Amino acid sequence: MTLRFIILGLLNYMAMTGYDLKVFMDNSINFFWSAELSQIYRELSKLEGLGYVNYKIEPQEGRPDKKIYSISQEGNTAFIEWLRDFPDTLSTPSRNEFLVRIFFSSKLKKEELILQFENYIRELSKELKIYEPIEKRLSEKIIGENCEDDVIYHRFTVKRGLSFDRAEINWAKECIEDLKKLL
Repeated sequence: MTLRFIILGLLNYMAMTGYDLKVFMDNSINFFWSAELSQIYRELSKLEGLGYVNYKIEPQEGRPDKKIYSISQEGNTAFIEWLRDFPDTLSTPSRNEFLVRIFFSSKLKKEELILQFENYIRELSKELKIYEPIEKRLSEKIIGENCEDDVIYHRFTVKRGLSFDRAEINWAKECIEDLKKLL
């Protein structure tokens, strides 16, 4: 259901094809929400049935015609209602395979587990290298009076990613230290 509103939110920026939506998602919100192209097209079909999106056909030579979607007034109303309707509980239960493996890791050698924590730190460090320049770019856009309204909110999501990764790296380092004490 959330994907529906993500699509409506993205269509608030500009009209797009299903493929354009996928690219936009991959380059903006992919660090906290992802979707396959097939899921996007399925949702677009449902949104069209609800009257939340319209499309125009753009002919292409030698390829199938493009459907370029835009949000309708009904879609915009539904999107704004969804934004305003915050659930009572905002945190969601999570599934984390890494933590499940850690939970049962008494069956591994401590050295093996240290290696896994080090791999986890490397993975998160790569993410930080992606987030940091994005956060810097967004911060630079916020300075001054010509700040686009959306920029500060986009920065909030990137800052959350940075904070999360930094906290996870610190946690993993502490776990490594604890394991080394047991060697």
